[in-house]
Amino acid sequence: MDVTRSRALKGWSIASLIANMVIIWTGALVRLTGSGLGCPTWPQCEPGSYVPTPEMGIHGAIEFGNRLLTFVLAAIALVTFVLALRAFRRGAVGRSMPVTAFAVGLGIIAQAIIGGISVRMQLNPWIVGLHMFVSVFLILACVWLVHHAYASAPAFAPLRLARLTEVVFALGIVVIALGVVTTGAGPHAGDGGAARNALSTEWTAKIHAWSVWALVALTVLGVVWAWSDARLRRLWLILLGSELLQGLIGYVQYFTHLPLGVVLAHMVGTTVFTAALGHVWLLTRRTPSPAPAGAEPDVAARPRVGV
Repeated sequence: MDVTRSRALKGWSIASLIANMVIIWTGALVRLTGSGLGCPTWPQCEPGSYVPTPEMGIHGAIEFGNRLLTFVLAAIALVTFVLALRAFRRGAVGRSMPVTAFAVGLGIIAQAIIGGISVRMQLNPWIVGLHMFVSVFLILACVWLVHHAYASAPAFAPLRLARLTEVVFALGIVVIALGVVTTGAGPHAGDGGAARNALSTEWTAKIHAWSVWALVALTVLGVVWAWSDARLRRLWLILLGSELLQGLIGYVQYFTHLPLGVVLAHMVGTTVFTAALGHVWLLTRRTPSPAPAGAEPDVAARPRVGV
């Protein structure tokens, strides 16, 4: 393999992951500063202009800056796709890598459209929530790309731990979804006149917290079951650490009545947790069963994450 291009593919895959995390942070900043309608229409910023005017003030600049970041993500996705396609043509990676890189690019375009719809719908909380949820899956796809770029070998685990991994991943996605719903019920709508989802902030927050505690309990069990294997133990401890940090920030923001800085920290933590969740799910594999004499060995229960 061409070493220079191999390093480039690794670097751009990581850049794609980081960029898709950062745009969640800047999107949160737009919402928390009340700049969601800083550009009141889409694709133009305001009727007759694609850029904010001085009269739109800081809110227009913040919202327009978040829109510009989409072009950065698209450019990174395009370069990653081209590098992955070249690597595939050399036989260095499988077909799934350029396909996934291309899908990430399409996802970014879809995100721009969803964001535009949310502006035209005056920040409908369900559409804004969809906007966030798609970003979560883009992060997971980018983690997958990084694993392929580095040809990450799976960490083989006993069957019970492999099955627990599937449950923890599914519950982790539910936890994120409940967090999105809780946000839609809260006060930070992105604009003073934007509607909320009409659900109880107290009860959505409590249900979200209960799901987090269930996830933490299952992750602790995963740490215990993975303890004898140093690599698996490290994977699960990182996931547990991200959950505990998120839980701490979540309780702080709830009991301090959602200060902007703490809420932004919680959004940063969400992206870190998502990446850690995907990391564990993609690398934990069932231990191969002994093959009968003369048979081909069963290498894994799920396809290998690597090239």
